[in-house]
Amino acid sequence: MYDFEKGRIKLIRGGRYPQCHSLFIDDGMRVLIDAASNEDVLLALKDQGPVHVLINSHAHEDHLLYNHRFESSEFWVHEKDAHAFEDVENLVDCYGEMDDTARQGWIDFLLGPCHYRARKADRLIEGGEVMELGTVRMEVVHTPGHTPGHCAFYFPQEKVLFTGDLDLVKAGPYYGDLDSSLEDTITSIERLKSYPCDVYLTGHGKGVFEGDPVYLDRYQDCIRQREAALMDYLAGAPRTLDEITDQGIIYGPKKEVGGIWDLAMSERAMMLKHLDFLRARGRVRRDGEHYVLDS
Repeated sequence: MYDFEKGRIKLIRGGRYPQCHSLFIDDGMRVLIDAASNEDVLLALKDQGPVHVLINSHAHEDHLLYNHRFESSEFWVHEKDAHAFEDVENLVDCYGEMDDTARQGWIDFLLGPCHYRARKADRLIEGGEVMELGTVRMEVVHTPGHTPGHCAFYFPQEKVLFTGDLDLVKAGPYYGDLDSSLEDTITSIERLKSYPCDVYLTGHGKGVFEGDPVYLDRYQDCIRQREAALMDYLAGAPRTLDEITDQGIIYGPKKEVGGIWDLAMSERAMMLKHLDFLRARGRVRRDGEHYVLDS
């Protein structure tokens, strides 16, 4: 039923997109974080007793998939992502600019296969607050970058850190939404390194890691590798954003995920964030439609 257990903290493994791994705290207050894993296991939790609180680590479709199964639970989320749960249009706005056909495709996907239901938060959580769930103490760690309101959750007694979508996958961090931030992603990864851990639990991929900051270092190094590849490409000649996107530095050849998510759109958004990051540091300049190394 669980892929990891330590005391009252349990990880429920999810499958392919649009699922993720869920975290369940089976204490005096029964708390579920990111209800988008194995639907049968999640429903079994309800059969065993009330799930008092549903928390979302952030606002993305692959972390809210089964929120609708927990309508009687209190719903908690960080204030900076709360608006994306209140209206499907708000969530699609976060993804970035797109044409009307693509936008309607996302709306249909969210309302249909992803079971999006508009929902107002019962409580807005904040970084640094410590929640007493019974015998378990849980600290909210605000880790913006992936989304503005993304949060991780730290359990000091068990030395367990649930990192959410800072998921330690070898592909590296995602910061491709309109309001994602490359700088904040770097800062948030650094913040996670400060927590003494025996175990890292993640929202995707392997799911369970030894609590060694080397995994966070490796994850963060993907950002440096992307930057280095971009700089190498610009060293050959001035490049337009379209040319940089087509190079596929992050995701390779253009492809879709789940029949809806165009990774070229994400590639473009993330490369633009890298270019802005480099321009702000005087390493790249813009010349018309082209980006040029600034020697």
